[in-house]
Amino acid sequence: MILTFSDSEEEILNKIKSVLVCENTVEFMDNVNIQKLRFPSLEIDQLQRCVIREDKTVGLTRHEYDLLLYLALSPNRVFTKEQIYQHIYEEAESEVNNRIYGLIKNLRKKIEENPETPHYIETIRGVGYRFRA
Repeated sequence: MILTFSDSEEEILNKIKSVLVCENTVEFMDNVNIQKLRFPSLEIDQLQRCVIREDKTVGLTRHEYDLLLYLALSPNRVFTKEQIYQHIYEEAESEVNNRIYGLIKNLRKKIEENPETPHYIETIRGVGYRFRA
């Protein structure tokens, strides 16, 4: 594969996709041009790395934001705790369940109207979590 300065972003992405097409574990998300994700009462601004709930900015940690964005980019898709952990943390696995549970709990407190009955982040028992749009 040869990339040149004259290649557009789309051409570069297409070249990379064509090289990786044989790899079964590669997933392509065509969300490159989405700057803001909008849901009822919730907005995620990817350029500013901020979350707005009911017209107020929500203060999230780096990991909370990364978790929310990861789930929200694939609404209704169920992610295992291990998938979430591997996406957010760049270290070897240790206490995956506790770390992810703690992140989910803190995130729900900040973005859910009622964290005890969450609307956005749903627990899929025995599997993981999903974002409901």
